[in-house]
Amino acid sequence: MTYDTELVKNHWSTVDCSASEKNFYAFPPIRTRSCQLIFNENDATNPDWCEYWTAEKYLKASMPFNKCLSICCGFGEVERNLAKLKVAKKIVGTDIALGAIEEARKRAEANNFDNIKYYVADLNNEKLKSHEYDLIWANGALHHIEDLDGVVPKLYASLKNGGYLVSNEYVGPKYQQIGKRQQELVNAVKHMLPPELRKKVTYERPYGNSFKASAMRYAKRKLKWRWTNQANEILWEMPPVDYFVASDPSECVNSNNIIPTLKKYFDEVDVKYFNGSILFYALDSEFYKNFDAQNTKHTETLQMLFDIEDTLVAAGEISQDNAHIICRKRM
Repeated sequence: MTYDTELVKNHWSTVDCSASEKNFYAFPPIRTRSCQLIFNENDATNPDWCEYWTAEKYLKASMPFNKCLSICCGFGEVERNLAKLKVAKKIVGTDIALGAIEEARKRAEANNFDNIKYYVADLNNEKLKSHEYDLIWANGALHHIEDLDGVVPKLYASLKNGGYLVSNEYVGPKYQQIGKRQQELVNAVKHMLPPELRKKVTYERPYGNSFKASAMRYAKRKLKWRWTNQANEILWEMPPVDYFVASDPSECVNSNNIIPTLKKYFDEVDVKYFNGSILFYALDSEFYKNFDAQNTKHTETLQMLFDIEDTLVAAGEISQDNAHIICRKRM
């Protein structure tokens, strides 16, 4: 499919993923676990933990790079982190969303980062100069790229020999359409959460007979879903493709093909998975809002869920849906 790029531009001009820690990727106890799985390190205290440890573990010998490209950069947090860490002398950020780029420029200027420049581009169609960059950073970027077989070779060609591409991504099924067994496990884990850390996420259809009609009205009018709270066996329901198409059709549009495509074009590809194959789906806003790090029941429950996820991955019951990937172009 070819998605509605105007919808994507408008959506990501207003949504700043770095604005809150109340999500799977930024929640402090989960990012500590991710840091352990990716880097075998425990210190994820600072929000720039991923950039910091990537630089320390993989890039330090080549720093500072001359020129870095950050794709799908959003509101510019990654570029500011890279500038603080002195990863590159020049940093270029690009995104399809004009609103995000304008705000990223303001924030870079406010922090006196005169080595960061921005421009608006749709990477599905954008031409990149060959041998232009020493480093490309794709933070949660590639799962928004529909034409991976068109974009990844362009990124490869734009790197200088010996250059790196760093990608931190959701690499699970397209549009998060997980299999039946994985759905069962997500729902089972949901039942293990204390009542105050979960809400029932079965989608009602108060604005139309079909989910698509409801999703379209949600996207256009920013209506809130009504959640039901009756006790029953289903605590989690997988959002159908129509939900993504109506709200952000770029979300996970080709996510399952990220790693195979990178391996197809890059000479070296190092993949470090950090799971999330259950908790990414099972933990919702009630969990992130009400979790109390001083509450033993909460912390022990979360550790139990980490252990369950690890055990199921090791047993081959589920794959891993998130990965930190370091690619390198041959010297």
